[in-house]
Amino acid sequence: MEKNDEIQLNIDSLGAFGEGVGRVEGKTVFVKGALPSERVTAKVIFNKPSFCHAKLLARENSSPDRVEPRCPLFLKCGGCNVQHLRYGKQLEFKRKLVFDALQRIGKLDAHVNECVASEKIWGYRNKMSLPVRREKGVTKIGLFAENSHRVVEVKDCLLQPKWNAKIISLLSDYIDSSRYRAYDEESGKGEIRHIVVRETSGCLFVTLVTTKAIEIKGFLARLNAEFKSFALYQNVNDKKNNVILGDIWRYEGGKNVPEDVEGYKFSIHPGGFFQVNDGVRKALYQAVEDAVKESGADVVVDAYSGAGLLTARLKESAKRAYGIEINRNAHESALRLVKDNGLTDVFPILGDVKDEIGAVFDKEEGNSVFVVLDPPRAGCDEAVLRAILAAKPTRIAYVSCNPATLARDLGALAGEYEILSVTPFDMFPHTSQVETLCLLTTNRVKMR
Repeated sequence: MEKNDEIQLNIDSLGAFGEGVGRVEGKTVFVKGALPSERVTAKVIFNKPSFCHAKLLARENSSPDRVEPRCPLFLKCGGCNVQHLRYGKQLEFKRKLVFDALQRIGKLDAHVNECVASEKIWGYRNKMSLPVRREKGVTKIGLFAENSHRVVEVKDCLLQPKWNAKIISLLSDYIDSSRYRAYDEESGKGEIRHIVVRETSGCLFVTLVTTKAIEIKGFLARLNAEFKSFALYQNVNDKKNNVILGDIWRYEGGKNVPEDVEGYKFSIHPGGFFQVNDGVRKALYQAVEDAVKESGADVVVDAYSGAGLLTARLKESAKRAYGIEINRNAHESALRLVKDNGLTDVFPILGDVKDEIGAVFDKEEGNSVFVVLDPPRAGCDEAVLRAILAAKPTRIAYVSCNPATLARDLGALAGEYEILSVTPFDMFPHTSQVETLCLLTTNRVKMR
């Protein structure tokens, strides 16, 4: 088998990124856009000794689980890679992703519950993040094509609420009429490199990422004419890297007061982390809160706590709650949440979890401690896992957006902790990403 060969094969399963998987001459073949039970013709585009990737050319038949993708950019923008799969089968696929990772990577034989569905499977995202680029003299606002820095122009993303199309249009008009230009990665020229928007309780927090501080009153005026509740920020990132946000923030105007979120006055900084699917976030947080309440723990340690909303909720089921967060903007949001809501015995801590969690364990030695882990995709630092194994908190809730690193970390904890339950949550419909909640205990007392 060589590159550019045309091959025929049967698709037997789905890969971790939603690709169809089959075998030819003993070699594993990944075919993007193909589904199990289909026989396809494909062209080899990337060839290695044990596997290859091939481009789908034709299907002899269609899977009964195939549906027509709603988005015209399906498989072009690198986003919704399982949009062609019936939603119920998407949930089964994600459950299997978690199960396979636990077995293969963690060497764990754990039951995985059915994946919790998202109430909304379109327009569910509360956050939009789009690169703004100038390519061959043309301004493009959109999404990166898979494994590239080529921007696929987007006028409207079906995963976003209706406001996304209006903001894209406003920004495009603003760039066309202003003296500023979109960022050109090759030359390093241009001032506007990204647009990031988060919606919280109906208020839009809009961030224009620029290569240097610029005057953006024209964009502010356009937003003001279209939206009643918004706040505009400018973030300056002058580095030639893949990081979206820089360190310099400027508030440019609009509404900037705490919103009511789940009964709390809450104003998340646009640079802080917050779950992108409000409905699934509520279900996930409720499951964690129920576990804390049932455990009867005295203290909750919310590691990787973001803007602090979950920390505040968990305090209602314990005597004290600590939230550890390395992002300064998110930490300041947590401090503001505590102040605006008059919370007591809620302690936001700024710092890296691996540097701070040991001191919290020492302070609460002798008390029953429940630890919530919600790390980034890379999972927990080894020092965090060592601190947990040394302190032996009675309960752990591990929230993960990456089955592979979840399995790795659970494998490291397996000698001291028993897995009580593993539940996937569909935080990201039509994508191959899945959020998972794993509950662990040091003894055999079951939690519901």
